[in-house]
Amino acid sequence: MSHTMREATLSIDKSDWIAAYFAAWDSADVEAIVECFAEDVVLEDIPTGHGAKGKEQARTLVVESLKLVPGATYKVVTELVAGEHFAVEWIMQPAGLRGSSVGTVAHDGRITTNRDYWSANTAAD
Repeated sequence: MSHTMREATLSIDKSDWIAAYFAAWDSADVEAIVECFAEDVVLEDIPTGHGAKGKEQARTLVVESLKLVPGATYKVVTELVAGEHFAVEWIMQPAGLRGSSVGTVAHDGRITTNRDYWSANTAAD
């Protein structure tokens, strides 16, 4: 009986798509943000219960989010990518809001699922 153990590949290197995604949020570029999503993307903002299914609903969610936090930028603290799965810890400035995004990406690097978790407690930067 032969057992093989598959090793999970875990990367803590900067991922190009993660940098591009957060740069798009930093510049409030709706089209660039939405371009990061797969056609059938599912987004969830866990603390508020807001969500979106598909690119058109995602676009609406992005526009509304940008209205709520005009001028916000994101400092990526940690990013982990393992195959199609990702996790990113971030701090939204100038509010100092701490959060994380967890989800999956397709083979072309577009986000297929994204769940955001955040706390209104500010970060001690």
